Amino acid sequence: MKTKNLLFIALTCGLVFGAYQVSRSKAPTLHVESALLYPSLLESINDVQSIELANAAGQFRIARQGEGWGMADRDGFPVQATPVRELLMQLAALKIREEKTAKPDQYPTLGVEELDLPKASGLRVSVSGKSEQNLAALIVGKARKPSGNESPGHYVRRVGEASALLVEGELGVKLKRNEWLDTAIANIPVDRVRQVSLQGNGEPPVVVTKADRKDQLFTLQNVPKDKEAKSAALVSNVGGLLLDLRFEDVASAKVVAGLKPERTATLETFDGLTATLESYALEGRSLVAIRFAHHPVAAQAVPAKPAEGEAANAKPAGADAPNVAKEVETLHERTRLWVYQLADYKARTLKRSFADLVKVKEKAPPPATAD
Repeated sequence: MKTKNLLFIALTCGLVFGAYQVSRSKAPTLHVESALLYPSLLESINDVQSIELANAAGQFRIARQGEGWGMADRDGFPVQATPVRELLMQLAALKIREEKTAKPDQYPTLGVEELDLPKASGLRVSVSGKSEQNLAALIVGKARKPSGNESPGHYVRRVGEASALLVEGELGVKLKRNEWLDTAIANIPVDRVRQVSLQGNGEPPVVVTKADRKDQLFTLQNVPKDKEAKSAALVSNVGGLLLDLRFEDVASAKVVAGLKPERTATLETFDGLTATLESYALEGRSLVAIRFAHHPVAAQAVPAKPAEGEAANAKPAGADAPNVAKEVETLHERTRLWVYQLADYKARTLKRSFADLVKVKEKAPPPATAD
């Protein structure tokens, strides 16, 4: 009886194993044991000269510039090195997990169809070395959510090949140009700002000032007697012109060489920093050049009226000058070669006219009379 049971178990196992082998041979996917997608990329990372990213909406190229990287179609504006290296390391570490399909009509399901097809959703990544050597080129499709202890997965297809693959590994490709750039221009807190003036188009200049660092609001100057500021908040918004100033787009300052600025803004701080902004119209865009300078003024180095108890701790006149001088030097080097397209809300502030900030003064009601 025991012998029969053992023979039955052996026969059952044989049948199950045979069925598994048949089903495996007919399966639509082919398991590949941890083969690297680009086996030689890791050893070639230092030879990479450019990375091109493209989707159905457009493309851009990052190119090596000496020891760093630049955005090729933005006149070489510096690209942050960390995300470049992260992307290259991620590409070099991708492992093929399965071959999914070689049928073009199934590509859209995985997001790996050609980018020129309608509703293409993938992203093409091309990595080139010296002499335009192709080091990697693939279309990155949809991500596959890992389950349990699985590693992250992505559907990809190497450019020029028919097989779509499931690969294993992190792959965080930044889709927007500005995600590769440091878009910060300057950040001058409002409490440092003493005065901002805006002028252009033959209009009366806008000048907003405050007398003390501690003042929260700015005052509009040269207001006619029959008019008044629309609101203190609207006026004070001009004083925040350089607060967290960032760009939406950037170009070489050479593109505005010889052009006359439409508007000019000048910002002065209590500690001697001066910024001059010049706005240019070019091909339907407004581009702004920014120049920084240091003009230390001893009388402005401390608050005009120290509060009681603060006199002993107040900074001596001119104490901020070395730090401000270094700050100005850094800002000058960052901005001198570039012009910027600002975010809309900052561009509107730069374009404020005197008429935008004032209204006709309301007449005081006549005094009440006794019945």
